[in-house]
Amino acid sequence: MVEEQAQEWRPQRYGWPNSTNHSAPEFKTESPENSRASHLVVTICVTKGRSLRTTHRLTKPTASIGKMGGGADMQIDDPEVCPLHCAVAITENGGIRLYDLDSVSGTYAHDKRIQVADLQDLSSFRIGFTEFVVSVVPNRLDAA
Repeated sequence: MVEEQAQEWRPQRYGWPNSTNHSAPEFKTESPENSRASHLVVTICVTKGRSLRTTHRLTKPTASIGKMGGGADMQIDDPEVCPLHCAVAITENGGIRLYDLDSVSGTYAHDKRIQVADLQDLSSFRIGFTEFVVSVVPNRLDAA
């Protein structure tokens, strides 16, 4: 089932650029008020590589990761990374999903090259020479 979802989430099918225009597309998502995703704070942190300690807090349901100057939401300094290498998405049920965007050098999670993988709080993944950790915590503003 996960592989079927990866086939449906290819960059070209969802408007991700091929190689010249590197701006990320707009995604159709449900109303944030009706989704469990709006109740989460997701942060991606670089734990190894040239961009050590770089962090990105997801402010929308999907964020792209890629090479500096490539137009991705989170840009890192790594010669092995494509301009739009992978993406992290908050699913409708509040899960976290990592997608490879047809990169040359691949995206690795759970020590395996993946097309799509489900992540949890403190899951790690790697692209190029850069390693990341995903932090998922409840949004404290929703608790009030």
